[in-house]
Amino acid sequence: TTRGVFKSFLHRMNKEGTPASKRRKTSGANMGQNYYDILGVGKHATEEELRKAYKKMAVKWHPDKHASKTDAQKNEAEEKFKQMAEAYDVLSDEEKRAVYDLYGEEGLKGGGPPPQEEQHFQPGGGGPYGSGYPGGPSGRPTGAGYTYAGDPSDFFAQFTRATNQRQSSYGETPFEGSGGLEEMLFGGGDQARHFGSKRHQRSHVPERCSSVPCTLEDMYRGRTRKMKITRKSQTPGRPTEKILEVPIKPGFKAGTRITFSGEGDEVEPGLAENIVFVLREVKHDRFVREGDDLHYEVKVSLADSLCGFTHDIVMLDEKERIKRLRKRVPVSNLTTQVLSGEGMPISKRPGERGDLIVSFLVEFPPSELSEEQKEHIRAAFPN
Repeated sequence: TTRGVFKSFLHRMNKEGTPASKRRKTSGANMGQNYYDILGVGKHATEEELRKAYKKMAVKWHPDKHASKTDAQKNEAEEKFKQMAEAYDVLSDEEKRAVYDLYGEEGLKGGGPPPQEEQHFQPGGGGPYGSGYPGGPSGRPTGAGYTYAGDPSDFFAQFTRATNQRQSSYGETPFEGSGGLEEMLFGGGDQARHFGSKRHQRSHVPERCSSVPCTLEDMYRGRTRKMKITRKSQTPGRPTEKILEVPIKPGFKAGTRITFSGEGDEVEPGLAENIVFVLREVKHDRFVREGDDLHYEVKVSLADSLCGFTHDIVMLDEKERIKRLRKRVPVSNLTTQVLSGEGMPISKRPGERGDLIVSFLVEFPPSELSEEQKEHIRAAFPN
């Protein structure tokens, strides 16, 4: 297989190396596509960073978001969408990424280093290469060439389905970064909200943390939660109980920390611990949240998937709002539809929203069809 050839080739390269005397820098014209630049990530990007970058850029250039634009703009979006899929397909695969880092796009697709002798190449700051590699006359291994032959829409649909399955196994958003698990565990970040007296906002002041379960509706619409706390006090007249109003603004994410400075137990006269509420997203029965986007899956019968159907999506607004899908062309498990601006509110940019990404799950008959049913299907779809 191609993967086996890549692995064998990498093993030989690691074993034999490249003579330093045969290296020289290659011009930028020979570098080909820079997959790291296409996704907007650094050369040492982690698997999670690549996944986030692909998802962000694929949604940005998804053809559905450019359907009403000019033909030139639609063609540009389709090309960008395909580039994102190819870049992620290479960089998310350890072996293909290793070959690409050594030889760039030309070497990856050609099966090794370009045919010119004594060349040096650094795609995105990658390592050198030269001649002298086992394989064909030019030094490139035979049969290891990479070609992206997939359908970018199918690729995105599979990626989306995998995201939904991973997300559904969590009771809250498991992503690192702004407002994610990293802030929940370690604090800080742009999602940390502070209330209370400034004199208590010192780094050495102890904290008392408590999680606040929030529905997706809470984070979509916004609400205020009243939380009753009890506390110890050394200052006469300081109440031992207090109700704190926790503001959950539209678009807040799981892991957002809302801090009330100096509202906890008094550890010494005039110095009290901070109360920190950490938002936890409760699993929703219809939507899965990823960042500012929402994912929604439509289950459809095999007959409807072929003949067309109408489906109403009940949105998260306080006043009931419906988004109606009218599908007239067949859909499959690889079909996705992006509804621009129908996702979660973006807390840092009031008035803006993420997208709603709809996927479809076709339900096939659970048992064997009768001969009569088979005859009808064959008659409807002749060879």
